[in-house]
Amino acid sequence: MRLVAAFLSVMLAASAAGATCPEDDAPFPAQYADPTLFERGIAAVAGHQPWHEPLAAVVVPHHLEVPDLIAGGIALMRADPPRRIVLLFPDHFNRTGRGFATTTRSFETVFGMVPNDTDATRRLIAQGLPESCLFESDHGIGALLPFVAHYLPGVPIVPVALSIHSRKADWDRLAGLLAPLVGPDAVIVQSTDFSHYLPHHEARLRDQQVLNILSADDEGALLRLHQPDHIDSLAALYLTRRLTQRPAVVLANSNQQELTSTQLAETTSYMVIAFSENSGPIARQLVDEEVLVLGGDLFLGRRMPQLLADELAERRVAEALLAATGGSPLVVNLEGVVLQDMPTNLPHLTLGMPADVVERWLRRLNVVAVGLANNHAMDLGASGLAGTRAMLTGAAVPHFAHGEAIDLAGLTLVGLRDISNREPPYVDLVSGSDFDALIQRDGERPVAAYFHWGRDGMTTPSARERVLAREASRRGVSVLIGSHPHAASAGPELLDGGDAILFFSLGNFLFDQTGADVSGALVELRIFPQGTVFARQLPLPNLFDIARGQVPER
Repeated sequence: MRLVAAFLSVMLAASAAGATCPEDDAPFPAQYADPTLFERGIAAVAGHQPWHEPLAAVVVPHHLEVPDLIAGGIALMRADPPRRIVLLFPDHFNRTGRGFATTTRSFETVFGMVPNDTDATRRLIAQGLPESCLFESDHGIGALLPFVAHYLPGVPIVPVALSIHSRKADWDRLAGLLAPLVGPDAVIVQSTDFSHYLPHHEARLRDQQVLNILSADDEGALLRLHQPDHIDSLAALYLTRRLTQRPAVVLANSNQQELTSTQLAETTSYMVIAFSENSGPIARQLVDEEVLVLGGDLFLGRRMPQLLADELAERRVAEALLAATGGSPLVVNLEGVVLQDMPTNLPHLTLGMPADVVERWLRRLNVVAVGLANNHAMDLGASGLAGTRAMLTGAAVPHFAHGEAIDLAGLTLVGLRDISNREPPYVDLVSGSDFDALIQRDGERPVAAYFHWGRDGMTTPSARERVLAREASRRGVSVLIGSHPHAASAGPELLDGGDAILFFSLGNFLFDQTGADVSGALVELRIFPQGTVFARQLPLPNLFDIARGQVPER
């Protein structure tokens, strides 16, 4: 199949090389004459919501095998059309000659004209970008323009073709030229496909590495990506990241193999990515991905039952949580023992919770599973843990203790506990055999590990946690999430060059603690049908303070 692809590339390149610019200042003619190629994608996303936050860039594919993804990405801008689009795409036929190219011509499409922002493109040409005729026949731009004409009629574009042979120094120079053209009134549209020429199982691994690198926003790791194993235009992704300075949210990730039952030796991967100022939850979906949110420690004992019995306090917590999660299903670490009859003389550090309060609040918070792999689940011994399990089973709430795995939303979640209040030596409990639970028979299903580890107040992993994280990554875990320190880490970090991503501590979810040394965070997981997952950290205010009527600091 690689020989066929190479032959087609040669033939297409020869065809493109013969293309000439139209006479005078005439626009480039439409590359595609059949509107049904695009109407199929437009119809597929007709019910999707546009993006309502400030949008700096959108990454979409340029293969018309996935017109719904192209349409869905371009349609995000329709609620607040930009004044200008800077359109970056790879020069598929190596015709730029000098690394980059642009044009002052407009473009005809089956849905009407897409105008050129001639003031901007003439400025780029005056600054050294060559003008080229390559735009007449490169699908990197031609496959997108009908969607631009449909969703954003009249919005002018600044088209820029990028050579695969350009390097970082070239990209930095081009970024300086493009910087004045981007801003609050402009959106970058990056036309990019991802993994090329690999079987699906290898492409999926490359996609997961890209997803983790985008989540960590790690420029050094991004620059180590391979063309075309990971992406067809590293230049485009580097420029988008540098010019926007906004976090990425991956809304779709799929592969050509998913479109056919025939086994393909070589495939292409696709992503839709938004770069936005938004730091909150994203409820909208472009494909059939699942969304799951993970939180830290939940404790509903001691002062919590009386506090949350107040209707106003309950409403404040529920509203703050909805704002943080967008209503997505939750998984939390249930810290303590659930009791049908609460004794009045429990020691302060023996964490007990009344069963009726726990059941009501798990439903109120949209908790779909809880972790029991923590240092307080055995505070009342094996009988206490059995009682907790019985209550959760009766309430139809899935749960997982140390070394146990559950399947949720296309993801396998495994709990591991490295500390205990009852079992000597109390710390460093995870051993080699415990990692066996991380190895799943279904290699197409992503695995996340939920560790209970560290010490109170820690927000970065010690050598011990790094060893555990590395061992988990070596067993195929894509996402590692931690709890116990009661303080949230600043953000994620990459493991093994992008094979996995680590969120060391989510701190408190809802716990009767306050003060500057306690905090919480959430992790939103977007799980895609092909078996990849994009993880990003979301802020979470102190819900205990909110329940008490204290306004969180902004």
